[in-house]
Amino acid sequence: MDDMTEILARSALFSDLSGEPLERFCQCLDIVRFAPGDVIFREGDPGDTMFVIGEGTVALSKRMGHGAREIARLGPGMHFGDMALISDDPRSAQATASTEVAAIQVGHAGFEALMAEDPGFARKLLRELTRRLSGINESTTRDVLRAHEALIFSLAKLADSRDPETGAHLYRVRDYCSVLAELLREHPKYSGVINGAFIEAIYLVSPLHDIGKVAIPDGILLKNGKLTAAEYQIMCTHTTIGAEAIDRVLEYCDFASFQLAKRIILSHHERYDGKGYPQGIAGEAIPVEARIMAMADIYDALVSARVYKAAMSYDDVRNAIAAESGLHFDPVMTGVMVANIGRFEEVHKKYELGTPGW
Repeated sequence: MDDMTEILARSALFSDLSGEPLERFCQCLDIVRFAPGDVIFREGDPGDTMFVIGEGTVALSKRMGHGAREIARLGPGMHFGDMALISDDPRSAQATASTEVAAIQVGHAGFEALMAEDPGFARKLLRELTRRLSGINESTTRDVLRAHEALIFSLAKLADSRDPETGAHLYRVRDYCSVLAELLREHPKYSGVINGAFIEAIYLVSPLHDIGKVAIPDGILLKNGKLTAAEYQIMCTHTTIGAEAIDRVLEYCDFASFQLAKRIILSHHERYDGKGYPQGIAGEAIPVEARIMAMADIYDALVSARVYKAAMSYDDVRNAIAAESGLHFDPVMTGVMVANIGRFEEVHKKYELGTPGW
């Protein structure tokens, strides 16, 4: 029982327990262990237990687009899965052991007995639920963001639909962006910059990267041959036109996600060596999200067939991306993409099988 009491003492929810209530509660508990990568429970599973972490870390993730996206990482003293003991709702996220994990498992019997016996615990739980309910706007915000996603993607397709050759381009690049951002979050250089909110935002708004092309004349946008110098300059304006359009949105809703969208739209054709457009900025001066978008956009262009070119093989694309390290692309991002190139190939193959609904 000593191990259990030590774990419970570190828990904000159970730390006030003592004496006989604590002893009786511990008799209803089990200590369970998980290896790295073990799935503790899956999103959508029925729930009848909660957990208090004693050692190790647990990642909570939700399904989003291509695969799951991590939404939180929990450590010793933190609890999860408790709503399963209060409501009959299915699990709202997947819990996976990130390291070796030792945790207390609390079932219905022990939880309900504690609720009945210890008024102090019941009051603390009530405060916890009140805190969560006061933050109900978070789930409402997610619903609104879901609506925003539909609207944003529909707007992006207005520009994309003028070029029928792009196929599932918008679906692919948003997945490439989120995959690359996930990988970069684990890199020391970007671990303090990229978090779950960043990954969710870039997934949401990256399809808008070429929204400015709605203002480019068909004779230039759909031209099969090489653009003249004058035509190229007009094509380049899609970045500033798109950014100006988002500026008008920001006048009414100054959301961080739309600010990120503007930076992507304006700067995704900049090059790490400073030879891009429209501003000719270089290196770290290029926003992180725009550097990610540049790699996603170019990767998709290379693996895709056009009327004026054949699709490159995956090996040739990998080599072409690697060759642009420090030139077109951020060297760190290039290294991460090349080292994990199979992840991007999986996304491309997935959409080659057909374009899903958004």
